[in-house]
Amino acid sequence: MREVNKPLLSNHAMSRARTYDSSLSDGALGSQSSPGPGPELGAPEVQSPRPSRSSIEILSPLKESSRTTVQMDFSARQQPLSLWDRVAYYLPCFSWLPSYNSSQMFRDVLAGASLASFQIPLAMSYSTSVAHVPPSCGLNALAITPFMYAIFGSVPQMIVGPESAISLVVGQAIEKLSKHDPGIGVINLCIILTFSSGAILFLSGIMRFGFLDGVLSRALLRGFISAVGLVMVLNSLITELKLKKVYEEAPGHYHAPYEKIKFLLRYAPANYHYPTAILSAVAFGILMVLKQLKKRLSKRYKKVIFVPDILLVVAIVTIFSYLHDFKRRYGIEVVGDINTDNSGRLRNPLAKKNLSYYNDLFHASFMVALLGFFESTTAAKSLGTANDLAVSSNRELVALGSLNLVGSLFGALPAFGGYGRSKINAYSGAASAMSGVFMGAITLVTSKFLLGLIHYIPMCILSVITTVVGISLFQEAPADIRFHYTCKGYNELITFAITVLTTFFYSVEAGITVGCGYSVIRAIKQSTRSRIQILARISGTNRFVNADDFGDPAYRESLGLSQLEYVEGCLIVKIPEPLIFTNTEDLKTRLTRLEHYGSVNTHPASPRVRDKEQTRHMILDLNGMTHLDSSAAQILYEIVTSLRKREVRVYLSRVPMAITIRDRLHSAGIVALVETTSSTEGPVPPNASNPSWCFQSIQDALRSADDIDEFQVSVESSECPSLDGTFVNCTAIY
Repeated sequence: MREVNKPLLSNHAMSRARTYDSSLSDGALGSQSSPGPGPELGAPEVQSPRPSRSSIEILSPLKESSRTTVQMDFSARQQPLSLWDRVAYYLPCFSWLPSYNSSQMFRDVLAGASLASFQIPLAMSYSTSVAHVPPSCGLNALAITPFMYAIFGSVPQMIVGPESAISLVVGQAIEKLSKHDPGIGVINLCIILTFSSGAILFLSGIMRFGFLDGVLSRALLRGFISAVGLVMVLNSLITELKLKKVYEEAPGHYHAPYEKIKFLLRYAPANYHYPTAILSAVAFGILMVLKQLKKRLSKRYKKVIFVPDILLVVAIVTIFSYLHDFKRRYGIEVVGDINTDNSGRLRNPLAKKNLSYYNDLFHASFMVALLGFFESTTAAKSLGTANDLAVSSNRELVALGSLNLVGSLFGALPAFGGYGRSKINAYSGAASAMSGVFMGAITLVTSKFLLGLIHYIPMCILSVITTVVGISLFQEAPADIRFHYTCKGYNELITFAITVLTTFFYSVEAGITVGCGYSVIRAIKQSTRSRIQILARISGTNRFVNADDFGDPAYRESLGLSQLEYVEGCLIVKIPEPLIFTNTEDLKTRLTRLEHYGSVNTHPASPRVRDKEQTRHMILDLNGMTHLDSSAAQILYEIVTSLRKREVRVYLSRVPMAITIRDRLHSAGIVALVETTSSTEGPVPPNASNPSWCFQSIQDALRSADDIDEFQVSVESSECPSLDGTFVNCTAIY
């Protein structure tokens, strides 16, 4: 009877049979998850007649490789770690201290001295012009925190200290509270912010929240840093024009950056101080010229980058200020005497007088911790990649939290790793974290015994340094914008714009909050989106591709591809991703859309082009599924059950070998509902190397579907009465 009915297969089953005419291996099948054509699309086609089942099962063995194989020993994974291994991991200083030598010390001393030469003026500038606290806060942050990072930090060339963006967050929080209540001690507020942010980071590291650095995009950081650069320039202008007193006495509030622009336009023309403005303009011009010269000369002379241009300008202006008495003769404000009597004593962040402000400053503390962590880990991973180091975000969290907790005891500004100074540290030849220790020691000596030299530094010069740093922060933004625009990265451009505009019109805290919120929403959206593919065959070949990627005829023509063919009566769906509770519901929706429209990219309001009866077989290709949780297994069970109720046969192809996935498919009851490679009696163990419900390839599943269709046609044809060799009243519809 099967021989009589063979002509009935010419329109459907034999068309599917061509899908495995040329090759029987998964590599020859060429079903792809990437949108590109891949090297397989250009491979020569091998046409051969359809092999019989016996010839399929008995394949000639592959030629053995002449390479020597090595048995892998996994017993080392079970060996317990020694106490020294654990100590060296959690306290990285013990991993390099035993081998530290005099040659490395010499290199670290030179690098530390180079860093201190321009970091000391910067730390003072951040303190006075940005954070609105005494210079001792910035000096203590630069002097104390490198000692702690040398103990807990895992990146040898990382240099920690006060950062421009973080200092701005601190300054805006302090400015807001101190303006409403002038009796508040700004150092106490700084201590609270440093202690709170350090506690947040330390607890996050203990609870292993380091993975969060992957949620925030680089576009968010670039947008925030660009906005911070603009804010730093605006804040510095107030000091450079000697408008601080006017700003404090002006009616209304001018906290937001755009409000400060309004303030400058309204009050600066009539109230600016001419000598201060002239000195600021001259110093700014000299610094910008020196910066451009260093940039050009560094291409030929690498060591030019180590010339401390900021220190030279500050030193020259300070000498002139001392000789010509800028403050008395011209009214230019100078740093003056810095009170260091209490700078070395320990402070109690949890003192009773400080407790009432923790609630008011928690939001700013969280922003400091978030931004500092993201900026530090970005620098750490960049340095780690350059030096082939594995950087643990959790250990970095613990290190950053520890150094800020200790720094708060000395009234220091929040300190974090900076990529710019760390890169200069690496260029200076630093060999270990001791370069930061030497920089801190030089800063400590300067703050204790050489502050008399700092007395005559004009305040506007420190603001000019802040302006130069602020301009450098948003200089890289145009290149990033151009890159994302060229790559059509509109989500990154939106993230950048949202962060910049929110910071500009509201505040730094609002900018980072809204930007982080948008990035988290994007991450959640990506995790809930299923990436299933409907596979179609390239006409005349045995290769399958994602039909939605090659649906455009012009695109196929540009790649030299012919038409795509769908297998009649069968949907081949590839699930090349882990299935978890977040994306399985979307998988269910997209499967329905595939059945209705034959594509996941069709709008749901489009008219339906496929009937449910057209789908008699559904092959689920699980190649690429690395995980399956219980919630996803439950929804997958509902999907298969719904298909079975409609008499659609389901096949599982290329099921991963992971026992957790196979066991979950078995325990969820899915195995009992899918087709098998042969009629097997009794339960099949889920950990079997080749259980009957696991089709080794898509073509095996297609072959099984053809056999089932052929058998059904045979049965239905045998029930049709024939007259003179002609079928009459046959109910088979194919």
